[in-house]
Amino acid sequence: MKTVMPLTTLSIFIFAASLTYAGTITGTVMYDGDAPARPKLTVSKDQHCIDSLKSAKSEALVVSKGKGIKNVVVYLRARGATPTTPAKNPVMDQIDCLYVPHVLVVTAGTTVDVQSSDPVAHNVHSHAKKNEAPNWQIPGPGKALPLKLEKREAIKFTCDIHNWMTGYIFVADNDYYAVTGYKDSNDKWIGSDSYEASSDTGGYSIKDVPAGKYRIQAWHEELGTTKAKAVEVAATGELKINFTNADFRKKSAK
Repeated sequence: MKTVMPLTTLSIFIFAASLTYAGTITGTVMYDGDAPARPKLTVSKDQHCIDSLKSAKSEALVVSKGKGIKNVVVYLRARGATPTTPAKNPVMDQIDCLYVPHVLVVTAGTTVDVQSSDPVAHNVHSHAKKNEAPNWQIPGPGKALPLKLEKREAIKFTCDIHNWMTGYIFVADNDYYAVTGYKDSNDKWIGSDSYEASSDTGGYSIKDVPAGKYRIQAWHEELGTTKAKAVEVAATGELKINFTNADFRKKSAK
């Protein structure tokens, strides 16, 4: 006699079979010892820039009162993982003669809208090595220039008109990444001065990581890149991986 599985039992079986077991990687990125003082920016061109940046300091290395390091990208090397591109293009803006955000992280295949909100002319000079490297003039607000980024890379951006302006786009090749000191609870960018005054400890969280073996690394514009660490993510729960400034190694100049 043929046994018919009850509908409720069948539904539970299908649901359970479709589950992807995933864990979370958490940790901190902290500065061990006394962090160097942030130097004041030397602003010498265009009155709008001079007025906007009277007391502005470098964003290259920002450490909080709690020893957290801002703008560290922690990411997984996950073979075969497919990145998800956002429905809406993220924006790299130029506001008050600074790149905002200072570090933008996107997944490979994403198109970034590059724009300026300033009343003075800027240009966007990409120093990409693996992706398209435009050098665009932006005369003022009102126009977004689309830039599609295909390959994993940390890309430096400068402005040839205002030599203190530096920003970065980090292109991740999968969805498993996090950035320290990035956004607040209202999804707003955290400014460097606000972060420096905070007690943040450089916490990060990479959620919904499928169970398996990976390598984890961290990148920072000033400190460099950490050596890849082998990690194994369990089907549930948290795996804690901490970094300090001593883990980073800067590439030697050629």
